[in-house]
Amino acid sequence: MKPYLSAFLLFFLLLLHQSQFAKAAIGFSLPSNIQSAIGRIKNQVKGKNLEKLDKKLESAEKYVDSVDEFLGYLIDSGYFKKNTTLPNLPLNKERKGFAPLKKYLSNFGYLPSSDSFNNTVDHQTLSAIKTFMETFNLPVTSDILKLMSLPRCAVPDMNFDYSLHQNVSWPKADNRWFQKTNLTYGFHPAEFEPSFAKVFKNAFKRWENAAGVLNLTETTYDDADIKVGFYNLSDVLVGDLSGLSLITENPPSSVKTAEIILNGDLIWALPSEKGNLSVKDGILDLESAAMHQIGHLLGFDHSFMNDSVMYPYILPSQERKVELSNSDKNNTKKQYANVEYSGDGGCLGVPSITALLSLGFAYVLLMY
Repeated sequence: MKPYLSAFLLFFLLLLHQSQFAKAAIGFSLPSNIQSAIGRIKNQVKGKNLEKLDKKLESAEKYVDSVDEFLGYLIDSGYFKKNTTLPNLPLNKERKGFAPLKKYLSNFGYLPSSDSFNNTVDHQTLSAIKTFMETFNLPVTSDILKLMSLPRCAVPDMNFDYSLHQNVSWPKADNRWFQKTNLTYGFHPAEFEPSFAKVFKNAFKRWENAAGVLNLTETTYDDADIKVGFYNLSDVLVGDLSGLSLITENPPSSVKTAEIILNGDLIWALPSEKGNLSVKDGILDLESAAMHQIGHLLGFDHSFMNDSVMYPYILPSQERKVELSNSDKNNTKKQYANVEYSGDGGCLGVPSITALLSLGFAYVLLMY
């Protein structure tokens, strides 16, 4: 079902439900959080280019059909059997569905990038498929298609270039773009509702508490270290990609800032609404996406443990994921173990006062 039609259907059914009780003079009224959700969803859907959404949906359906056909070919050929080796497969033949699959694998780091992909079966792509399945610990079935069809983060999973090209880079774990402990964030002034800003503030606070040495505070969008906004990504991204994070450098200075870019073509729900609105209706949990993208900018790559907030896909069984898992907490402790907080926005990795005094004392001893 088309996401925006699902939203309208939900709206219609709830209104119908309300009208039926009104006729019966029972005095039923919708809970305020549902009324709020309906109003926001109507506004979100109203402002979208439905023709573009239709085209995106058609493209996604064609992609799923072609990949499904291709996976059927792999299963029939015995590719997933343990005793099957790649040279035994019919390589260098045309197979429908191979080109979009190559593009998908390339987008997320499993294949090198290319301006165009063909439908030719090749050793490199077959190896990439196996790597993808092993990375996500998938059984040797068409579960690969189920995972690929889910909404996910646009940041690649592996093997991508972190260097600045045209002053833009993906974020990288253990390669901090910021050299201070006081960081600011700001929201794009256009169409960023106060309720959405509050969700992000809570997410920033949760990460601040987890790191223990960072001070994350709000400022204006133009002055912020981390800029947050919703953008129309239909011309850039294919599929239900929730958003992405980027590091940017502004010449002639070498000062770097970061951006969280959420997909404004999707429909987002506030935390209080997630008990009634679901990803199966094309509605994503905003705070979960906020936690994920902030995590990228604080130094974390994708995790392949599905309970982690840094897991790249939005699973139907874990639509709302805002609390750090044990692995997230351990990674955060390791990431910031040697970082000291300075009230004036001090540097990361600066030697402690104790260490400096010790070095000074040793120097004095050497002088005698």
